[in-house]
Amino acid sequence: MAASDKGVIVKYECDRCGEHHDHESEAEDCCRPDVHTVYICPVCEQDHETRAEAESCIVGHGDLPGDLPEHCPSCLRDADTAQLRVEIAVAGHCSTCNPIYTPEENLVIKYALEPKD
Repeated sequence: MAASDKGVIVKYECDRCGEHHDHESEAEDCCRPDVHTVYICPVCEQDHETRAEAESCIVGHGDLPGDLPEHCPSCLRDADTAQLRVEIAVAGHCSTCNPIYTPEENLVIKYALEPKD
């Protein structure tokens, strides 16, 4: 699984064998059981039951001080993705209202969500 887009990865889990599939129909065909949607953190590849839990997991991997914002103070847009929360925490605004960051801010944002070895 690639962690390059920093978003939650949605997979479909076979109920019997627990294998993750990219498409719901693949999970249905696997063992013909029920299918569960799982949300995967691209940083640690751990699966979660809800998208919100997966987003929190992604943000939890960043070395960021203090509480993460719920919205952008500049445009008041909801910080509903891990990427937006990190941008606002680091630069004080989101990339939607102002996509310009200093080189240092760009590096912190980029590496905040990268897998830690």
